[in-house]
Amino acid sequence: MASEETLPNSDFAFDLLKKLKVPYNVRRHSLKVAEKALELAEKIKLREIDMDLIEIGSLLHDIGRCKTHGFNHALIGAKIIRERGLSERLAKICETHILGGLDKEDAKQVGLPERDLLPQTLEEKIICLADKHLAGTKEVSIEQRFEKWFNKYGKTQILTKAKERIEKIQREIEDLM
Repeated sequence: MASEETLPNSDFAFDLLKKLKVPYNVRRHSLKVAEKALELAEKIKLREIDMDLIEIGSLLHDIGRCKTHGFNHALIGAKIIRERGLSERLAKICETHILGGLDKEDAKQVGLPERDLLPQTLEEKIICLADKHLAGTKEVSIEQRFEKWFNKYGKTQILTKAKERIEKIQREIEDLM
C-alpha cells in the first residue's frame, strides 16, 4: 500500500472504517455517497475518470469522523490516510469534501489552517457533490441540503459561499454529461 498511486480495494476501505470505529451511520452514509458518486461519474462521457478512486475516495471521505464531527474531520481524515501510506489522492478527497470546499478565508474562519481546501480534480468534485446530495443515507437536492443548514446555523456567509460553490460544481459536472 506504500505506493503513491496504489488504491486499496473496497473491502480494505470498509474494514478500515470499522477498525477505526467510524460510526455505523457514517459508514452507511459513505456507502451511499459511493453509489451516488459512481452514478454521476458513469454519466460523464468525455473525460477519463478513475472509477476506483471515486469508489474508494467516497468510502473514505469521512474517515476523520472516527475522531470528530467538526470541520477538522476533513484534515484528520487526510492525516489518517497519509499515516497509512495510502494514495495522496485519497487524502485530498478527505480535505476538499467539506461544504463546497473551503477557500483560505473560510478555512481560517472555521478554525482550520489558512489554506485552500477546494476540490480541484474531477474526482474530488464528483465526491464533494455526491456527499452534498446525501443527508445521512437520504438523497436530497442541493437546495434541500443547504436549506437544512441555513435553518440550523443561519444564512451565514460561509454557507452561502459554499452553496454557490457546490452549485457551480454541479453545473460543471452536468455540462460533462
